[in-house]
Amino acid sequence: MKTTRQEAAVESSRRTFWWAVLVAAMTMPTLASLAYFVRLEGTAWVAPAYLGAKVLQFAGPVAALGVLLAAATGPARPRRCVALGLGTGIAGAACTWLSYVVLFRDGEMAATAAAAITIKLADFHLDTLSRYVVAALLISFLHSWLEEVYWRAFVYGRLRRLTSPRWSLPLAAVGFAAHHVVVIAVYLGDASALVLAFMSLPVVLGGVLWCLLYRNTGNRLLAPWISHVCFDLAVMTVGYDLVFAD
Repeated sequence: MKTTRQEAAVESSRRTFWWAVLVAAMTMPTLASLAYFVRLEGTAWVAPAYLGAKVLQFAGPVAALGVLLAAATGPARPRRCVALGLGTGIAGAACTWLSYVVLFRDGEMAATAAAAITIKLADFHLDTLSRYVVAALLISFLHSWLEEVYWRAFVYGRLRRLTSPRWSLPLAAVGFAAHHVVVIAVYLGDASALVLAFMSLPVVLGGVLWCLLYRNTGNRLLAPWISHVCFDLAVMTVGYDLVFAD
């Protein structure tokens, strides 16, 4: 009986520890976005704060999952993973671009976003086309990989151990979307809460999609990463069209 109680106490302590870690992991990116996207706007601290926050965000999970990355990257069925990643990614990228062209391009909201993006690019010293292209490629390929490690392998993977599928999937998706909402809110300016919610919904759906791809390909990151790359490239193309296209 004593052993059983001790084991229960250890298990309770373990679960409490991991819940604390996950709450911090899911909220820190949002707090960091508020700092470097809002609080520090127009100062010389934007770029250092961004880089520092990303190092803090990714260093721990990437190091902790280092021994698992080979398994997470090398799928048992690579062709299926590539097909799922490209299929969902190209479809999402096409929807992103078409939605922008049909609903927002040349409108008031696009002009507001273009002005806000121009300011942010200056803050990050990315206000030339060559620097923007390099940053867009790094964000689309490297940063998306780090986000997959962080949000799918680490956050979602741990949530699945602590709670049911009914909760782990939406919690991971909302946590992933939260800090993106801060960025979207800055770019939309004084847009209503309804518009902000509408514009943020695709990010939540993307979080759900990539969790499902991760789970349904044997906890491998290849499919969600490829899909994520396609989405990010579409978003970066929209940014180019808003700021640099004639």
